[in-house]
Amino acid sequence: MNSFPEEVKTTTSATVISLGASATMHLLAERLGIRTLLNRTFPDKHDKMLTIASFMASEGCTMIHIGDWCELNYISKKGAIDSQGSSDLFASLKHNDRLLFLSDWIARVTEDDYIAYDVTSLSTYSLGIEDAEWGHNRDGDDLTQINLGMFLGEKSRLPAYYATYQGSILDKTHLPIMLDSAGALGITRVRFVFDRGFVTTENLAYVAREHLSFITALPQSLKDFKELITGADSSGITGSRNSIGMGGIYAVSTPRKILGTMLTAHIFYSPQKRALEEEALYARVSRLEIELNTMKRMKKLPKRYNELFKIESGGNAVTSFTRDFDKIDTQLTQRGYFVLATNDERLTSAEVLRIYRNKDVIEKAFSSMKNQLDLKRMRTHSSVTTDGKLFCGFISLVLHMAIREALSSTKETEKMSVEAALRELSKLKRITYPNGSIQHTAITKTQRLVLSALGIKPEELLGIK
Repeated sequence: MNSFPEEVKTTTSATVISLGASATMHLLAERLGIRTLLNRTFPDKHDKMLTIASFMASEGCTMIHIGDWCELNYISKKGAIDSQGSSDLFASLKHNDRLLFLSDWIARVTEDDYIAYDVTSLSTYSLGIEDAEWGHNRDGDDLTQINLGMFLGEKSRLPAYYATYQGSILDKTHLPIMLDSAGALGITRVRFVFDRGFVTTENLAYVAREHLSFITALPQSLKDFKELITGADSSGITGSRNSIGMGGIYAVSTPRKILGTMLTAHIFYSPQKRALEEEALYARVSRLEIELNTMKRMKKLPKRYNELFKIESGGNAVTSFTRDFDKIDTQLTQRGYFVLATNDERLTSAEVLRIYRNKDVIEKAFSSMKNQLDLKRMRTHSSVTTDGKLFCGFISLVLHMAIREALSSTKETEKMSVEAALRELSKLKRITYPNGSIQHTAITKTQRLVLSALGIKPEELLGIK
């Protein structure tokens, strides 16, 4: 197979397709074991499922143009599919088969790992999706939604498992159900990392009862948080022995029963965080002061003004206001602090902080799912097609995150986005002539850098059938 520059013209009878982006995702699916697992669980559908996953990673989740895309891009021999075919495929993916795949996939990516867990919401216009209900919409959409909980491995940096539930249910109340379902599929010998929104008496009691190892942030509104930072401040947290060598941060730890569960609390103080938060607080005070000057004639003011000001009223209007320095000082005492709690007493404060910071992988995953894969709003009309589409979206997200992590781990490509990498690879063309001979456009330097970051040899890509 010879290569030649893109400017060389071909005959009108030759077939030209974009090879690089789609073929790369097929090779990654092979390397990650996704193709093998899909073939095992969906033997008659896995080629089309990989086509859909590749299309979503490149173009988003609007399937109306997938037929045209298949004609212009590399697909496997049995991978061609159109818009109607994709809807039919989504509806045909049975619940038990999806769980079987997820169970096998979990075994590949979660061994001896910390698992980050969080929840997001996906909006929909449809009235035919059973789980779509009104609830706290994280994107501010005035639409019904479904909630999607996801687990990601902090070492693998890849999505491990997901499940959906009704849009009206609070995240913190559904946590035990999510952990039970994940455990049934094999997420057992792992350690969890939770956001502070999941900290409740019931959830802490549940993870303690199930002997699950975890790390979580404590809400600032919690009484324990305030008492812990007061104790740390009085004991001199900024002493040199408490420096953990991570961006000028200091830390101390202490055992403490929090909401009825015995944990180790790690109290952190960052002078840099303190300076930024203090500046932000004073900026807020000044902004509210300006607002108050324009609202003196109002009969009743929103509660947020009473948090930082003493407000005097007379008759039917506000007569005067002054800064409440005691309340301002109270808020300042919490600035620069954050508290992480764990039931793993073997971990040092530096280890706890490093593990918790790696939780950003799930925030990146949700961003990729909603923005790059365009799954922020579900464009489906029934529960069965929604379930199947989300499953294919999960496969696409795994490929997307694998590319993201590979690019970020190499100096030459660390600032390149997944979208930019796929666009660059899509410029690589395959030309097939009527006599069966094949040629490819020349591989550029940037394409070689991307392929190198992904661990794919150029000849491997050019040789894909």
